[in-house]
Amino acid sequence: MNMTMINQHGWSRVSETLCPFDGVTTCLASLSLMPLDSTKRKICCGTEKFDECPIFLAKVLRRG
Repeated sequence: MNMTMINQHGWSRVSETLCPFDGVTTCLASLSLMPLDSTKRKICCGTEKFDECPIFLAKVLRRG
């Protein structure tokens, strides 16, 4: 299952398995490029639950 979201380049299809803003060591959805600890990354960034992350939701709302 895929979801459609708005990004800076227009509409795109995003896989639900990984966060599209996962920058490995930083959160690209964060305005300050917040560093990610391994626990937060394991819970949100690398799973289907990334859409429950408050930083991801704030980014999507700012774009919308």
